[in-house]
Amino acid sequence: MQRTIEVLSDTDLMTQLGEGKRKNAPVRDFEELAGELDI
Repeated sequence: MQRTIEVLSDTDLMTQLGEGKRKNAPVRDFEELAGELDI
């Protein structure tokens, strides 16, 4: 949880994530990926 808060509060990182989404970067659903990895 602490790491999630750190990422969400990092404005540069959030900007980069937003730019990636605008460029139609492939996005994986975490739940789907976790299932594939048997986590």
